[in-house]
Amino acid sequence: MMLERLRGASLMLALPFAFLLTTIAETRAEEACAAEQAKRVQIGAQTFHVSVAASSSERARGLSGRTFLPMESGLWFVFPTPDWYGFWMREMNFPIDLIWIDAQRHVVNAITLQPCADKNCPIHYAPKPVAFVLEINAGNFAGKAGDQVTWRCSP
Repeated sequence: MMLERLRGASLMLALPFAFLLTTIAETRAEEACAAEQAKRVQIGAQTFHVSVAASSSERARGLSGRTFLPMESGLWFVFPTPDWYGFWMREMNFPIDLIWIDAQRHVVNAITLQPCADKNCPIHYAPKPVAFVLEINAGNFAGKAGDQVTWRCSP
């Protein structure tokens, strides 16, 4: 009888410990996730399901030519090194919020950009070197400069 109680108590202690280890392992796996593999980007309480623009051709094309962007979705730009990257709205069909993010994963600034039909569209530069940019539908960004940015690679 005493042996059965000990086994039951051991099992009761083992289950929470196993859960804790699983949670820690999942957290570490998420932390080790490369930005180029991101599926979701979180800024404050907002989460955006993203496509990734990691190659130079993907970054050059951006959202140009698309007719719309689903709600709570975005395009996640991943740059090889932090720099003052410029963005323009040529061949865009809808306005966007552009969110500049530094290498320390903090929002640097966010602006709303309107489509440009002219061939001489203005180029909008980051106010300081950035490593990432998130483009989302205009008016959807509720964050501010300094907000922490995280990403996850699971859908």
